[in-house]
Amino acid sequence: MTQTTAWLFVALLASTSGSPGRAAAAEPQAETKPGAPRSNIPSGIVPGVRRPAEMVPLKIVPGKQRRPIPFYATLRAEVDRPFLTRGEGKLYLGFHLDPGYAVHWNNRVKPLEFRLETAEGVRVTPSRGTGPKVKQPADKDPREFLLNIAATRLGQPLRLTVRYFACDDADTFCIPVTQKYTVHLEPDPGGKVSGESTKDGI
Repeated sequence: MTQTTAWLFVALLASTSGSPGRAAAAEPQAETKPGAPRSNIPSGIVPGVRRPAEMVPLKIVPGKQRRPIPFYATLRAEVDRPFLTRGEGKLYLGFHLDPGYAVHWNNRVKPLEFRLETAEGVRVTPSRGTGPKVKQPADKDPREFLLNIAATRLGQPLRLTVRYFACDDADTFCIPVTQKYTVHLEPDPGGKVSGESTKDGI
């Protein structure tokens, strides 16, 4: 069995059996190439969350990975003004597929899930979350969450772990991905203040 055939076999098992472990052997090799055909994977089918106006992006530091797998989904973490001024407000977490990679969510397996670890003096509710169950087998919409946050010590960061399945649009691989981040409860000096949310969360 050639390597390409093996990838196709693993992707088929992941999309039909719903068993995450069957896709673990594949290695990702998908990047958008100039002149590549446009993806037919749908978007605009998962409702976005409505964020408060003028949310401020937080400083994010990606964690080290055991395997050199790309960050197919990029994290956006933002808080509202009341949190920065009073220590209590809203925390937005958005996981957006990186357009530099031709990948999509696999909705036939377990949806994206995240877990937050907080230090003393910091409370986030809920501290865990799971993405929506989508009827379509695949899509490219962001996975968004709006949480309550309160902190008496802003110097203590959040530790975030997210798990999801990433599949390339050419159906050559479908693999489980685990990403870790340190989210500092301080504005990102290079970040852009966002207004009220739009459908795609941008």
